[in-house]
Amino acid sequence: MPIAGFCTEFDDSIDAGIRKNYNVESDELPPVPSYVPTAGEEYASAPSVPKYNPTGKKYTLKSGTKVSLSLNSAISDKSKKGTYVSFSAINGITTKEGTIIPAGTIFKGKITDSHPPQLSGNGGLIELCIDEIYFNGIKSNIVTKVSLAKSKKIFLNNIKGKRCYWSNCAKALKPGKKVFGATHEAAKAMYPVPVVNILSIVPLACGTAVYTVNFVLSPVIAIFTKGGRISLPKGSKFEIKIVSDNEING
Repeated sequence: MPIAGFCTEFDDSIDAGIRKNYNVESDELPPVPSYVPTAGEEYASAPSVPKYNPTGKKYTLKSGTKVSLSLNSAISDKSKKGTYVSFSAINGITTKEGTIIPAGTIFKGKITDSHPPQLSGNGGLIELCIDEIYFNGIKSNIVTKVSLAKSKKIFLNNIKGKRCYWSNCAKALKPGKKVFGATHEAAKAMYPVPVVNILSIVPLACGTAVYTVNFVLSPVIAIFTKGGRISLPKGSKFEIKIVSDNEING
């Protein structure tokens, strides 16, 4: 039975090159060449990590304490329910226990309800619940209510767009007022002219009729109009009030 034979030729030129340039008899490896980046070459820097200094202590945030906050991202009545919102404390709060809320302390919450402007002149809505504080990077739950937003008083945590029903009623009256004004001017122009002056009552009566109909219909027309938008840009100022004594880990 014939047996196949194989013949392999090895290239020892690579080994010769290595032996020529390096001392293969020693265990030392050649130094890694240093690399100098060329001009204009850029590297992505690692994001900075906030430096926290946890104390391991617990602090009490007293009921009734007011905290001024700055909004960290824009929100509006288009923001969806459940959207998380972040704030930064504007001023630090110091008590007998020390500085329990340094300036820049992060507060978080979420939008619990929202809607854009609605019919009948109803404005947009943003309802906020701010219930977390991050002191020294440690999360603690708190109970608060929003008392001010953009220097305006807030009730039930509701930030409302302007209700425009009555102003929309006034806008709906403008066509009637315009017609009445034009017919009144026409009647005034006709009155001094003999014979024609008797007809001056006609445009005046027509204008009055149009205005009366417009006046009656304006409240109905206003029902089909919407209220004002609500939009809060980044940096908007808020004030929250602590509802009950809250223990904070720091």
